[in-house]
Amino acid sequence: MSLNEKSFGVLILAAGLGTRMKSEKPKVLHELAGLPLIVHAIKIAAVFKPEKIIIVVGHKAQLVENAVRKYIADSSFKVKIEFVRQKLLKGSGRAAQESVFKFKNLHNIAIMCGDAPLLQAATIKKMRCFYDRKNCEGIVLTADLDSPASYGRIKRGSSGFVKAIIEAAQASSEELSVREINSGTYIFRVPRLIKALKNLKPKGTKKEYYLTDAVENINKAGARVAAFKILDFDETRGINSHMDLAKAHKIIFKRKTEELMVSGVTIIDPENTYIDESVKVGKGTVIYPGMMVHGKTIIGKNCKIGPSGVIKDCKIGDDVEIKFSCFLSLSEVKKSSVIGPFAHIRPDSQIGPDSKVGNFTEIKKSKIGKGSKVPHLSYIGDTIMGEKVNIGAGTITCNYDGLKKHKTIIKNGAFIGSNTNLVAPVSVGRNSLIGAGSTITKNIPGNRLVVARAREVVKHLKKRK
Repeated sequence: MSLNEKSFGVLILAAGLGTRMKSEKPKVLHELAGLPLIVHAIKIAAVFKPEKIIIVVGHKAQLVENAVRKYIADSSFKVKIEFVRQKLLKGSGRAAQESVFKFKNLHNIAIMCGDAPLLQAATIKKMRCFYDRKNCEGIVLTADLDSPASYGRIKRGSSGFVKAIIEAAQASSEELSVREINSGTYIFRVPRLIKALKNLKPKGTKKEYYLTDAVENINKAGARVAAFKILDFDETRGINSHMDLAKAHKIIFKRKTEELMVSGVTIIDPENTYIDESVKVGKGTVIYPGMMVHGKTIIGKNCKIGPSGVIKDCKIGDDVEIKFSCFLSLSEVKKSSVIGPFAHIRPDSQIGPDSKVGNFTEIKKSKIGKGSKVPHLSYIGDTIMGEKVNIGAGTITCNYDGLKKHKTIIKNGAFIGSNTNLVAPVSVGRNSLIGAGSTITKNIPGNRLVVARAREVVKHLKKRK
């Protein structure tokens, strides 16, 4: 087999209007488990190990292209991606016709939909192996469905190969009784596909060109197209409405919770736990109901997480406890720390190890050192805090002067009394103690007791007339 015969690409169709979504946003930019549908499609396409991925865009093309480029920039994705802007939005066949110049030098092309995010890597790998083994010019991914409704039906010949794909609108009553449906995912030999695309004819009231007709054209030319049938119809689901999107969320979260439970994670109520595919969780961790865990979050071993809360793009160390109703984003919580309940950890914060951030406390862009405690009702922003510091209730680091943010430094062993204001830029030295109710505007040396409040004055209260 020559090098050219091994060449492989993927064409993703993402130009549609998505009218049933009733949204100003392109359909493929609606998010599933934290990622746009088009990104899910790209990740699936990469499993084919293609030389390049070609994305056909149309409706609000620039928005789709920008979203893809952002994903590539923010990730380690290495496959070459090219775009084709479909000029005439007249169906999937027309999209393929307008893209030929991008894949004509390849020998094999997979075609898939940008709104079908539920295909799994194992299925793609099996499909590719099936294609490599079969002596045919293409394969169609299919599944059986009890009520196929608007799905295209697979029409097989006596040999079992696919003779045609019949769109529901053009199907006879006998053809509508067929349960095997077209998923919209294919692999073709490029030379044969190009010839088949040339012979597509517009159909229906909208005069659209159907990619499915290419299968029939290949068959008429004397070549064969095989069907690769999978057992799980859910993998073939496309997203055409917000109801479809809700179903897809249930499926993708169910898969992830099952994967984690098999690996040794306890999930108390899988149906009410929402964990993205990209999240990693260590053995022995318990996740309680109502948790939403997103993005690149990594949770260590033997943690207790929840119930109810959000963790996004965080690193959580071993033996950490995150209590009820906490929100954490873009931060790190180190080993054996305790967060919450009702705590807010904002981006660029680092907590611990062995530290505590308690109820109704907000931490922003700050480092809380080993063994330090911010137990309750405090705001700590732009702060570097040493080890074994104790922060009393109601403490605020006043980090913003109206123009700039300033840092607060609290060194090892310091004790900050309740209801203290630390007006940054300011530092508190090692083992110093700030009396409750103080407002600190100057740097405090180590080993000092500081009380910065007015002397208490008691006077007789004159009776009001």
